[in-house]
Amino acid sequence: MVFNSLAFAIFLPIVLIGYYLLPFKGQNRFLLLASLVFYAWWDWRFLGLLGLTVVIDYYASHAIARARGEGAAVGAHHATPRMKLWLRLSIGSNLLVLGVFKYANFGITSFEAMLHGIGFHVNPITIQLALPIGISFYTFMSMAYVIDVYWGKFKPVDDFFDFALFVSYFPHLVAGPILRAHQLLPQLTHKRRVSKEQIRDGLALMLVGYLRKVLIADTLASIVDRAFLNPAGMSSTDLVVRLWLCAIQIYGDFAGYSDIARGVSKLFGIELHLNFATPLLSQNITEFWRRWHISLSSWLRDYVYIPLGGNRKGHARAYLNLLITMFVSGLWHGANWTFVAFGAVHGISLSVHKAWASWRGETIPKHYGTNPWTFWTPFKVFLTFNLFAFSLVLFRSASFGAAANYIGNILAFRPGMRFGETLFVVPFVLLTLGMDSLQYTNFGVQLLGRMNVVTRAVALGVLLALVLIAGSDNSLPFVYFQF
Repeated sequence: MVFNSLAFAIFLPIVLIGYYLLPFKGQNRFLLLASLVFYAWWDWRFLGLLGLTVVIDYYASHAIARARGEGAAVGAHHATPRMKLWLRLSIGSNLLVLGVFKYANFGITSFEAMLHGIGFHVNPITIQLALPIGISFYTFMSMAYVIDVYWGKFKPVDDFFDFALFVSYFPHLVAGPILRAHQLLPQLTHKRRVSKEQIRDGLALMLVGYLRKVLIADTLASIVDRAFLNPAGMSSTDLVVRLWLCAIQIYGDFAGYSDIARGVSKLFGIELHLNFATPLLSQNITEFWRRWHISLSSWLRDYVYIPLGGNRKGHARAYLNLLITMFVSGLWHGANWTFVAFGAVHGISLSVHKAWASWRGETIPKHYGTNPWTFWTPFKVFLTFNLFAFSLVLFRSASFGAAANYIGNILAFRPGMRFGETLFVVPFVLLTLGMDSLQYTNFGVQLLGRMNVVTRAVALGVLLALVLIAGSDNSLPFVYFQF
């Protein structure tokens, strides 16, 4: 089941009514059941895979806690051999699941290509396995939970069903955000009260999310797709403009999903953390990755970059750690060498930016949005936006040949411009900034709060209509469902 479907428009009110009528423990059990139905709507057979992850990591976390010692306080960090054994079991099982279902064919075809490259010819081998929806998101969540228990940052949750809900909670299940134990579990294990403000804010967020998806992402998708299907049929200017539109489309699609997920969760009295913070206004690539897909960026920082040594072992090692981290990011996005190259481009860009800042004696702010705005800010924003947009050639292309073909057609410098479609940049940039303004300045929330009951009901009706429109045959799936 997906958010932009008629099924979800029916599912959500039923779940909300049942949730509001039940006591606290009943609410958690009911939410778990609803989450399993939500996931099974796509393919019930993969419930077993989700359940396997939950069972292994639940028992691994408790085994780690017992091996440390029942009396050890949270924060104590002394790893025993038994703790390491259970940690390896958890990480190994999660990576094995990802490896088999997401990367098996990629590994096989890459190995075959290598053999062909050195003169050996083998018959093609393929494994016909469907990619379980959301597998990259929930495995990273569950794995991080066990690592946090191992590091002594978090005590394992006692109730198995609460942990199962933590992993499978349907608003974040199939496309994130990738939540941490300290962000979500305390909200699940303590009694909740849904406030009027949460309902108001949740509906406003959902409205913004659907507007991003329906008005921005789905409208631009066909324009962008035509460019990647036939770059030779367009001028160089048109191809560049469509890369800009591609960046806006992907942002609208993924940020729209995150907004809807956060909004839906608020209706249950559960807060999900911000996943996007106006990334297209970033002044440099480091700031961009602190604003874009924040839950993944912070996950990679905490569980890949810092354990590798971060920036504690000198500049050269820090740059290498960045490259490795972004290599993992690229591979996380998809089982294709183009995604790996996409990650490598950003790893190199991050390293170059850090080296440039170090050479100039500048300190890179640790938090996004703290760079001061100056005369040069528009130029910096434009440069950063183009770096991201051009890297999307690798993100969107099925092969290096297709990516090279797209770039080659840009560099052919063919004159001309399709003014009708090209002018879409201006209104969609303004629309994107408008959606950001509605969300990040709380203008939309304040506007909804000033509405009377009748007006608010009309707004809710418009929201439902958007859901129904999005659920029509012309609806497009969310881009990040493939990851």
